[in-house]
Amino acid sequence: MNERFHPRLDEFGLVARNRWRLALSRPGETLFQTLAWAAALALAAWGASRIDGDRIGLVLHFLVEQPLATGVLFAAFGFAMSHGTTASLASELRHGRWGATPVPVAATRRTVFLFALGQTLLGNAGLLAVLLGIVAISDRWEHWFYPAVAIFSIALWIGAALGYLVARRREAQPRTRNTRHGTTKPLFALPGLDDARLHHFPEWQRREALNRWRLGGRLWQLVAFGLLIPMNSAFWSLLGLLLLGTSLIWYGVVLRASEDAIVRATQLFAASPLPFPAFAAASARYPFVAWVAVALIGSAGLVLQGASVVVAVVYALVLALGTALALTLTWRYRHRPLTARIRTSAEGAALAAAAYQLWFLVPFVAVALIARHYAVARKTR
Repeated sequence: MNERFHPRLDEFGLVARNRWRLALSRPGETLFQTLAWAAALALAAWGASRIDGDRIGLVLHFLVEQPLATGVLFAAFGFAMSHGTTASLASELRHGRWGATPVPVAATRRTVFLFALGQTLLGNAGLLAVLLGIVAISDRWEHWFYPAVAIFSIALWIGAALGYLVARRREAQPRTRNTRHGTTKPLFALPGLDDARLHHFPEWQRREALNRWRLGGRLWQLVAFGLLIPMNSAFWSLLGLLLLGTSLIWYGVVLRASEDAIVRATQLFAASPLPFPAFAAASARYPFVAWVAVALIGSAGLVLQGASVVVAVVYALVLALGTALALTLTWRYRHRPLTARIRTSAEGAALAAAAYQLWFLVPFVAVALIARHYAVARKTR
């Protein structure tokens, strides 16, 4: 064990090595998964190659012409990314199962810094990969690529540094309750929300989402959305854009809170013989209610902006497929929530890229993925 760092780092490496050995011990399954991911990536690359990169370049050129607003946007993203990771890891090492371990404070501090640094490096590398991908499908990229790399990267690192410092400062303060009076009390009751198989679990998800929203959850997204709103739009179009954007940001808070509640409930009920279908049905009730509300509000926002009813229906269906994919992956990897989020992002991006050319196949592929994840989740203990 390296005494300069927290033993959590050694555990992370041990888990990675064990997963690698497990993959090598199952060559058939590993080969199948490798080929499946290669096919999905090839399909996504083919779909991306059909995109007109110069149109995206126009948007990026517009962003680099407004360096202050763009810098604030990416700094807010870096702040949220670094602050969330640093705060959760520091809290886990201090108050979680590692809390009683006699680890030097300096080793814990270095470990948290290393994780924050690694995440920021990966985020910056991902950002550069996206920009290089756009360059690969563009003919005129010289006028926006280098300014975009400079502005996006500098702002991301500044925001990440501020997020790390703020999280460490708050962690150093005495631990207090992270809720305020009334932040979890709903404005109105939902009589049909409770589930007889798992009483009050949907209400738990609802109150967790309310607490996060009222304490400023996704505030950086609201700020970024406000900076991107064209103020010279017509009143009804502007109202529709506000309804669409705000409802989507709220739904992101709801979905993340519901997923976190699923993970914590899995840990809480680990010793209880609760059938998975009952658990899944109970944990899907509140996200379903939230989806209905967001689908109606977002569809109304699209109609106010001049979209047809068909577009509004497609929007609601796409939102439903995305929600089902996120929930089934959370159920499947309920013991590894980070893996669930990474796969949700990766599979969502692959489906979005494929939809550019093969839109008629994407719903069937999405339903097949959802069914597959649910089937594996039922067998997971």
